[in-house]
Amino acid sequence: MLDWLRKTWMLLAIIVAGLCIFGDAAQLAVTIYGLSAACLVLLLADFILDSRERWGLFPALDLNFAIKKALEAPLGAAIVFVSIIALIIAILFLAVPSARASALDDARPYLPVLSKSLDSNWPAAPLRHIPAGQVEQESSWKTKATLKTSRELGRGLVQMTIAYDAKGRERFNIYKDACRVAALKTWDWRNDPYNPRCQLTFLVLQDRANFCQVRPFFIDDTQAWKGALVCYNAGSGRWLQRRRTAKVKGLPADRWDGGLDRAWTGGETALLYGRPLYEAVNEYPRVIFLRAAKYRGLV
Repeated sequence: MLDWLRKTWMLLAIIVAGLCIFGDAAQLAVTIYGLSAACLVLLLADFILDSRERWGLFPALDLNFAIKKALEAPLGAAIVFVSIIALIIAILFLAVPSARASALDDARPYLPVLSKSLDSNWPAAPLRHIPAGQVEQESSWKTKATLKTSRELGRGLVQMTIAYDAKGRERFNIYKDACRVAALKTWDWRNDPYNPRCQLTFLVLQDRANFCQVRPFFIDDTQAWKGALVCYNAGSGRWLQRRRTAKVKGLPADRWDGGLDRAWTGGETALLYGRPLYEAVNEYPRVIFLRAAKYRGLV
């Protein structure tokens, strides 16, 4: 127990040192605040349980003695337990919110643009924060995000893609499809492929089309959104195939969770970037929902 606590404090010290060197003042201040709360719990434990005359502040404070004494009594053990939980929370607080804050900071200039596009093109959208999770997943809100391989070129906030065959010829071009829609007809995508407003408008229109296509077949909006996300990421054919397979296997076909997410076919066991295709298909809606939670009420 004591060795574990020492290692925990060492880990926290390394994190704080990293923040001092690479972090900003606000992040460091929040970190110190969290660690101070954990320290106060441990000081309380020592104050209550260390009855020696030489009790005092650091370095006279003997936490080892206090913790050993604490573990001998129910109340003391409870205090030690709370302190350990506080330490774990402090570590998670340091490891996770920094990324969350960064994503929100990067998103703020474009959330009003996304919100306006939803108001104009899909005012009745349920769970309207979900597209924000898509943008974070696709590009981390980087307007110039680019993914280029021999077979595809993805650009912008929503990674609009042009795909190529083995000879370098264009197989499909999502920009051309997008510009057939009235709302994007004037987009000069050849000279301005990264345009944030147009990219976000395309996302909303695509999500609306996918959602409206699958909604009659799902039990509720949440499950329908997950089916729509699969359509966006893997194509409508994937959803339709999963639905047929679910019926054959006796799985619920009116929900993604516990239904279509278990209805992959033999073809989906093929490896894609080193793992089975079905894992990538199932991961997309799950990750989007996790990422989107922070944007609830902001779009």
